[in-house]
Amino acid sequence: MNILMIEDNESVCEMMSMFFEKEGWDSAFCGDGQEGLDLFLTDKESWSMIILDLNLPGMDGMQVCREIRKVSLHVPIIMLTARDSESDQVIGLEIGADEYVTKPFSPLTL
Repeated sequence: MNILMIEDNESVCEMMSMFFEKEGWDSAFCGDGQEGLDLFLTDKESWSMIILDLNLPGMDGMQVCREIRKVSLHVPIIMLTARDSESDQVIGLEIGADEYVTKPFSPLTL
């Protein structure tokens, strides 16, 4: 499994990096929305899953999700965010996320 995590919180990335490594999964991390989108687009077929924060510098997660869905309808996207309102969840799922997980979270649950 090859996971792209677009998340600007370094401690979340470090925790998830250890979890992914323990599971034997390959992963890449990016802390900026635009850079994450660019990384995805360089080889969009290689990613098994995207974990996407909403509050990102460069480009917010909602826009990143929209842009990914323009070129790939099949890569699973999990939004991982502190935004826990029902309206944010509905919007996230409507624009193409497959799951919406709110922080704080358990890596095992994710």
